[in-house]
Amino acid sequence: MRQMTFLALLALTAAGCFYPAERGKMLEERLDRLEADNRELESALQAQKERLEAQIPKLDAQVALVKQTLDALDKSARRTGADIGIQVEQLQADLATLRGKLEESVFKLTEVQTALAELKEPGTKPATAGAAQGGEPAPVEKKPEPIEKPTDKKAFADLVVKRLQEAPAEGRSLAGEWLRKYPTDALAARIHYELGASYFAEKNCRGALAEFGTLIKPDAPKSFAKSEWAPEALLKSSECFDALKMREEARLALEEIVNTYPKSPAAKTAKAKLTSYKTPKKGKGR
Repeated sequence: MRQMTFLALLALTAAGCFYPAERGKMLEERLDRLEADNRELESALQAQKERLEAQIPKLDAQVALVKQTLDALDKSARRTGADIGIQVEQLQADLATLRGKLEESVFKLTEVQTALAELKEPGTKPATAGAAQGGEPAPVEKKPEPIEKPTDKKAFADLVVKRLQEAPAEGRSLAGEWLRKYPTDALAARIHYELGASYFAEKNCRGALAEFGTLIKPDAPKSFAKSEWAPEALLKSSECFDALKMREEARLALEEIVNTYPKSPAAKTAKAKLTSYKTPKKGKGR
């Protein structure tokens, strides 16, 4: 900063112009204020970075705990199907919310780290430096407006789908909130499918399969299996199984589409894909 002041004064001197002593003092004071603001900004960013870093392990632990409980419920054979179904739906919604919050925290932490790196770069100028150089002050970045959540469940579901496609981490958090309110609603099938599709797009097959499986498991609401999303979920599940080197499961998913949803658009694709799988030969009867 001092060097910039010196160079500016040197340039003015070379042009035959001289600043009065008061003008030079005023510039010096302004530069001092800018340096103080810069230090405060760096301190604030560092504090935010530390807060975010402290949050991530807690969210990791919460996700692990919910997943552990969910696995335990899936393995329990003595509980009634209705009890397990209700608790699993609730836990899946909580898990989706926590995953969304975790990804959002990681994203924010990355932004803070980038801002700190730019701030510490030798040639970086503070946002208000334009004022000291006689230019227009740099525009102040506005914080993103909080999302207004519709009270109508369909409008809310449409918002969830939109955010899942545009900002997956935020969309997953909203999806978890929606599923907690309407876990067995017919529209929940669409939310689970879109959640799975968001993981599928990121090549996170295990996360995708967990959501797709919700539509076709035996204790799911009947509206899930009858929805237009069920055959599409099976089709994407087959692709996930293939990616995980689980060819037999991939073939079975395609056969389920053809047998259960023969008139769906996914059935035509499934039939074409089945030609690449070898069907086990039946043994000869005696």
